[in-house]
Amino acid sequence: MLAAVTAAFITVFVAEFGDKSQLVCLTMACRYPPLHVLAGAMTAMAIVLGLAVAVGGFLAASIPHSLIAIISGLVFITIGLLSFFRKDGHPGEFTGNTGFVQTMTMIFFAEFGDKTQLAVIFLTAAFGYPLLIFAGAMVAMLFNHLLAVYLGRWFISQVNPRYIRIGTAVLFIAIGFFMLVFEAGILP
Repeated sequence: MLAAVTAAFITVFVAEFGDKSQLVCLTMACRYPPLHVLAGAMTAMAIVLGLAVAVGGFLAASIPHSLIAIISGLVFITIGLLSFFRKDGHPGEFTGNTGFVQTMTMIFFAEFGDKTQLAVIFLTAAFGYPLLIFAGAMVAMLFNHLLAVYLGRWFISQVNPRYIRIGTAVLFIAIGFFMLVFEAGILP
């Protein structure tokens, strides 16, 4: 049982370090309160990893990975374009649960069908301890995203908000194109 938790933790922590969801958290924490971003990310991760553990085999067999990648890529490009054309603002403007909802939505689309979800599917199949795999994966995600969220919050105080807005937009558009080119294989 300890092997299952350890394998899940190490696999997910390494796979997620520098991954799109960590970059999403980093950039979202530049605009929203860190706890809102972290809560949104962890909620999305719990849903995605819970699906992987509960019905992973069914999802992998019935939803083409390329379709998921296309939808995810288009969502990232759209958000990037909206961020680019949004007027400059100050980080303090964002209140309420907007950061939670936006982060949760973006992380869900970034991670649904991602290598982490697939790894959890295979770890669950190999070890046969779904709750332990889920727990190990979630702890790895928590550590990974804590780093991103608090690094992102520190970053905002050091950089002009206009540059952050432009950088965030470019990052989201790049992630979207990456998903379309390498994950879905639809662009030449």
